[in-house]
Amino acid sequence: MPDQEVRCSCCRRLLFKIEDGALCGALSIKCPRCRALNTLRPFRAPSTERVQRQSDEGTSHEHR
Repeated sequence: MPDQEVRCSCCRRLLFKIEDGALCGALSIKCPRCRALNTLRPFRAPSTERVQRQSDEGTSHEHR
């Protein structure tokens, strides 16, 4: 598998290389050059199945 380069979003410094699919949770890394905090999340393909919301009566924006 080819490696993917992850670079700082501000100064574009190379932070690390990662294999496709290796990231399974959120990751935050501070750039050693510019001190910017970079947050990465794994890519998920959009679901083809549509999820319906359940509406609860009496819970929509009532003031007490």
